Amino acid sequence: MPNITQARDDILTRFRTEWLADGISAPVKLVFDDFEDDLPSSTSPWTRITVRHATGGQITLSNEAGKRRYIREGTVFVQIFTPFGDGLTLADSLAIIAARAFEGKETPLHVWFRDVRFVEVGRDGHWYNVNVLAAFEYDEVK
Repeated sequence: MPNITQARDDILTRFRTEWLADGISAPVKLVFDDFEDDLPSSTSPWTRITVRHATGGQITLSNEAGKRRYIREGTVFVQIFTPFGDGLTLADSLAIIAARAFEGKETPLHVWFRDVRFVEVGRDGHWYNVNVLAAFEYDEVK
């Protein structure tokens, strides 16, 4: 049962593995939440992934060893930026790959995903933006 750091790493590894395994998404720059470099130019597609914890709490009484189970929940945000005016083909393809990383999946540390959805934001500066969101949950024992 992971802690917050282990769960975040597990989620990001799950996504990165799926992203790099596909020939369409592999060459697209993947930016993580703590990325400090300049963002790609307006002619290069890029993607940002962010993990945000939101709710949680104790869900069991302590056992004989004094351990309790806590539920942790949140949302994974995958922001996909493609050059504006390409007919949305690349944006749609990348969104499908991102969704595939989470739909019906569980990580090795038992982070579960549900409610995977597309949010078509539209034009954002020089890019077209579509987001893929996935709710996640896992238990932490301490």
